[in-house]
Amino acid sequence: MGNKIFEDNCFIICPIGSENSTERKHSDKLLNHVFKPVLDANQYNTIRADQVAKVGLITTQIINLILDSELVIADLTDQNPNVFYELALRHATNKPYIQVITKGQKIPFDLSGIRTVEIDVKDLDDVARAKKEIEDQILEIKNGHIPDSPVTIATSTKLLQDDYNLAETIAQRIGSIQDWSAGYGYEDNKSIESISRKLWGFREFGTISLEDLESKLDSIIDRLDNLE
Repeated sequence: MGNKIFEDNCFIICPIGSENSTERKHSDKLLNHVFKPVLDANQYNTIRADQVAKVGLITTQIINLILDSELVIADLTDQNPNVFYELALRHATNKPYIQVITKGQKIPFDLSGIRTVEIDVKDLDDVARAKKEIEDQILEIKNGHIPDSPVTIATSTKLLQDDYNLAETIAQRIGSIQDWSAGYGYEDNKSIESISRKLWGFREFGTISLEDLESKLDSIIDRLDNLE
């Protein structure tokens, strides 16, 4: 667990730019009209780098905020190198984060598989939709969901590769759960998808052995069978 000083903090990773620059105006709009209203409503302290250090300077304090804050929101707009550097640090922690980008911009390939909120700050209806989507992700996070990242996916894949036979057995167990859900008309059941994502995520693999994970899957299948 991180230092208590970082609990309830949401650190905003974004291109800031110099005062009165296009980047600063964009980031200010997102901060004031999108992020802060949602974060205030969910009892987070909103912090941006320019509030704690000079623009462009990666200090120990900022790194600690990236690593230890309860939540991070990263704006991928304009593919800013500092943003990617800071987001990679957050990915390595396996802690909650939310990605956003200006609507219409291309999401970088390595991050394209991760749910990203697109925002058009010039469209009030779109801002309202984006705020709702961000809040929905926050509620999922508060319920225990941790988004996958390139780091966690690569780590869990390597872990599975270390024990191929058991990994195949686990895949079969997950397949059984999915077959059960389809048989009972739950093809689109988000809870089943969530179970699958969490089992494959390193959050689970990092705390139990593959043998224990197999046992957990067997227990889930037994419980599902009892519902028939």
